[in-house]
Formats: sequence, structure tokens, C-alpha cells
Amino acid sequence: MTRVQDGAAAGPAAGVVAGVRPVAVLLLGYPLWWALGVQLPFWALAAAPVLVWLWLNRRTIVLPPGYGALLLFLGWVLASGLTLTTVRYAMAYGLRLVLYVAVVAIGIAVWNALRHGYPARRVVTWLVAFWAAAILLAYPGILVSNLEFTSPLEALLRALGIDDPFLTSLTHPEFSEYDQLYGAPRPSPLFAYTNDWGAAVGILLPVGMYAFVTAAGRREKVLLGLLLLASVPPVLVSLNRGCWITIGVALAWVVVQRALSGDLRPVAAVGATVAAIGATVVLVEPLRRALTARFEYGNTSTRATLYEASWDLALRSPLLGWGAPQSSEGLADSNDVSIGTHGQLWTILVSQGLVGLGLFVLAVLLVWWHARPASGAPEVWLHALGPALLVQIAFYEVLPVPLAVALLALAVCGTQRRRPTLPSHSLAGRLVTNDD
Repeated sequence: MTRVQDGAAAGPAAGVVAGVRPVAVLLLGYPLWWALGVQLPFWALAAAPVLVWLWLNRRTIVLPPGYGALLLFLGWVLASGLTLTTVRYAMAYGLRLVLYVAVVAIGIAVWNALRHGYPARRVVTWLVAFWAAAILLAYPGILVSNLEFTSPLEALLRALGIDDPFLTSLTHPEFSEYDQLYGAPRPSPLFAYTNDWGAAVGILLPVGMYAFVTAAGRREKVLLGLLLLASVPPVLVSLNRGCWITIGVALAWVVVQRALSGDLRPVAAVGATVAAIGATVVLVEPLRRALTARFEYGNTSTRATLYEASWDLALRSPLLGWGAPQSSEGLADSNDVSIGTHGQLWTILVSQGLVGLGLFVLAVLLVWWHARPASGAPEVWLHALGPALLVQIAFYEVLPVPLAVALLALAVCGTQRRRPTLPSHSLAGRLVTNDD
């Protein structure tokens, strides 16, 4: 066991900072990358120097606990490429492969940086800044319907004569999507779709709670408390049930874990919050109508059709899958949506088969298990991202943002567990890392 200072007293080595600086640029600058239309390509751009750093420091880099299964999954993704049949499928496969590699590389680099003294508070700050941007930028879209603009990359693609609806959706910034069925704008800033926004916000909110309960000063705690309050209206008006479920699972996990350790304060706090939100919904007529319509007209038939078709395809190729989601041409009630979408579980099931799905779930479980915090530690908020992510994959694509957020949060959680017990109000202190 070696002890490394996690703070200003000693600070991390310059090489460690260089290894994770691209991750900070990626997450802190995400609103800019979104406005430029390059938010997805920037994952690859940020991961490239990270991969170089990992290679140059390969003799000292330690594979984080559970990441062996993640590498096996990446190997299975590579093998599934042998089943591709068209150029279009190959392009979709290539995009996902690049994002998988980028997210795993970033997770390894951050875990090793934390292990060598990089301040956990900085990593949490990156994630909180991302969450704050997604929340605050949701308000213009809620207040002004159809608020959008043309990104530079979108304009470039048009100038080159590239007019692909999928590429347009990825490069065209919109603050919200107006849902005709519910008559409401649904937030989507930083992402192509409102479901992507809901997936990210759902997985990021527990990180915001962790930052709040570990805030070092009154000003920081007040600011984070205001952000938590500000997150409620966009989450509600998003009508995003998957986001609600994700947050509910994370809250339930924290409440149960803290209750088992003898702390009933989170139970009371969550109960009061739910009661306040319920009262708001009852008193605000437009919100009540929108939420009622959301539950009355769930429109889940298309999802059910795609899920059934995904399972049928997986049974036809259970070993390696089909490499990428497949066309739904001729499939009734599919809305021309590809089979193997509307959830990472179904994407992997179709693309990498039953074996690939098993490896992915196993990898998440192993990383989550090895990152478990000490009883009563505030890191339980970060550890809650494990079950939240596993629930989320059933109905959301979690690549790249929710998966990356979960891996970074669990890296903080796992490395903090190797430290002496800290006061609950601060993240500063001494980092204890296990070098074996």
C-alpha cells in the first residue's frame, strides 16, 4: 500500500495531468462541441492523446478492476465485424467501435490518474459542469419552441453535398424537440434527441447529489442546491419516463444502503422531495395535463415490435450477432426504425449476440462491485450509477455519455475506497492506492 497526497499539498505528477487533460477538455467544453456539431467526433479526438499516453506509460498503467471483462467485450465487438454485410452497416459499426474504445480508454486513464494522486474533486467537477450545462441549456428550449441553429459542421456537410438524415440529426443543434402528441417541447440540448438528454441527466443527477453532500463550503453547497432545484422542471417536462426510472433507481439504492448503515436522513429527504414534486404537479395545471397524457398515451407498441424482432435476430445469430442494428424494412409497426435500437441492451444483442451482451453486463457488474464504497460513505451516490446504468440499457443507448459518466464516477468511488475515512463535507484528503 502506498499513500499519495490528493490535494494541493503534493498534487499529481505532470505526466498524470497530461493523461487526463483531454478528458477535461471534452467534458468541460461539451456545450461548444455541441454548438459546432462535433460532439460525437470529439470523443475520438479526445481519446487519441489518451491512448497515446496509455501506450507511453504502459509499464506503469494498471488495468482497473473489472476492466478485463470490458476488454473481452471490445474483442467480441471486433469479432462481430466479420458478420457485416453492407457499407452502411459497417459505418454504424465503426462509429460504435470507436466510441467503445474511446470510453474504455478514458476510464482506464482516469482510474490510473486517480490512483496516482489526481484530485477526485476535479473529476467530479467535470461531470457536474456537464450536468449543469445540460440542465441550464434546457430552459431556452422549454421557453421557446423549435429553438435551433445550423452548426458549422452541418453547414460544411451541406456544402459538400452530403444530405444524410442521420448525420443531420447528429450535427444540427436543437434546444428541444416539440412533441405533437403531448403538445410540449422536450429538452435535448447537448444531444441529438431528447431521450439522449434524459439518459445523460438521469445518470448525472446522482453525481450532482454526491457533489452537494460533499461540498467543502457553504457557497458551493448553495450553488449545487440551486442546480438540483433547477433540474426538477426540465426533468418533469421532458416527459422522459426512462429518465425518471433512472433517477428513481439511483435514489432507491442510496436510501436502502444508507438505511442499512443506520442513517435514515436520506429516507426523510427523498420522501419530502417526492411530496414537494407531487404537490407541484397537482397545482400546476399544464404540467399535470402533460404528465397525464404521457401515461395515457405511452406509444410503446413500436418499442415492443422492435424488441421482439431484436430477440428473433439474436436467436438466429447468438454467438457474434450481426455487427450492427439491422433494417426493419417490411416490419409492421416499426416506423422504419432499425432493429436493435431503442436501448443498449438491444443494440448489443443484435450487434454482438447473446455472448456479447453477457460480456457487457458482466463487465459493468464487475467494475461496479469492485468500486463499492465503505458503509455509510457518501460515495454511495456514485456507486448508485451501477444499478442505474444496468436498468437504463433496457430502453436507452448509453454510448458514449452515460457509460462514460458511470465509469468515471465508479473510478472515483473505487479509488476513494482506498483512502482513510474523510469528513463527509470534503473531498480533500489523502488518497490511498493499492499497487498490487
